[in-house]
Amino acid sequence: MRKLFKLPYAPLVVAIFALYLAITYWPNVAGLLKTLLAAAMPLLIGCVIAYIVNLLMVRYEGLYHRVFKGQRAQRFARVTALCLAYLSIVVVIGVVSSVVAPQLVACVKLLFSGQSKVIPQFINWLENESFLKSLWQQIDLSKINWTKVQSYLLNGASGSFSTVMSTASKVVSALTTTVVAIFFSIYLLLFKDRLDRQFKLLLTTYLPGQVARILRVLTVFDQSFSSYIVGQVKDAVVLGCSCTVLMLILQLPYAPMVGAVMAVTALVPIIGALMGASVGIIVIFAVSPVKALIFLVMILALQEFDNRVTYPLIVGKSIGLPSVWVFVAVMVGGGVSGILGMMFTVPLFAAFYQLLKTDVAKRQLN
Repeated sequence: MRKLFKLPYAPLVVAIFALYLAITYWPNVAGLLKTLLAAAMPLLIGCVIAYIVNLLMVRYEGLYHRVFKGQRAQRFARVTALCLAYLSIVVVIGVVSSVVAPQLVACVKLLFSGQSKVIPQFINWLENESFLKSLWQQIDLSKINWTKVQSYLLNGASGSFSTVMSTASKVVSALTTTVVAIFFSIYLLLFKDRLDRQFKLLLTTYLPGQVARILRVLTVFDQSFSSYIVGQVKDAVVLGCSCTVLMLILQLPYAPMVGAVMAVTALVPIIGALMGASVGIIVIFAVSPVKALIFLVMILALQEFDNRVTYPLIVGKSIGLPSVWVFVAVMVGGGVSGILGMMFTVPLFAAFYQLLKTDVAKRQLN
């Protein structure tokens, strides 16, 4: 047995045997993987949060080092930068919510007010006495199966209670996952230097010949994702502010709300701005169809300007992925996991594209 594991093909044999077991007992393996994924989901979300917050925290930390030069003050650089990063995110979310929520409520009130005659007319129709009397006269109580009615009401009440309990359980589970993810992200950010040393120690211990290659691949992925996130956020802010200013100039309603929605949806590549524009058209159409048409023309012009001027200037070629592959990445990501898939597959494709491009160029030279 010892001689077998000393043979050069022993790892391959073990891998093939493990693959055979996984295929043979795939339902059990899939159930185990699903359970492990569900258990690790708060930690995975925490990793994503930590990565995004770290992009902002690094900048605050660099600013702190430039302002405070004392050695004693440097001890608080990480904690201060972490607090400022999370505080900035909370402030942005609060500002956007304070802008969107009041105007959204006003829009809903407008839809249910005199501007929309359908609902008031329906209520008046139900309140008509002649209608109620004629309906009551057509009902034959003797033909009603009251046993089935009682059973239906009891089952409906039981089903409603189960639905309420299930919804409450999902809400509590989501809140728990969010809290655990945030605390785990804080832990990762506070001790990221120690975790980085431990990770490199594991690489040098178990994969000494592959350390440089692994670190190079991870660097490419890090640059791809960070460039994409920073570039998309900058472009989204510029697009949202431009939309708000143009709407104020054209005297279109709900300018701050539509601009904020445009900025948020613009984080999704290609179709994000169209999603925000559709929301704007709906809410403006409730006020004036003519203004909705003006908004549509404005958005088309603004989107064309953003695609040709703003986006290349802000993001540039930092991602390094041709437009055709961006479209493919968006379609694949949307088909796999919806909007989140669209957002994450673009930098993923960009990283693979850069690695493949580098490897092809290297092989061509050889």
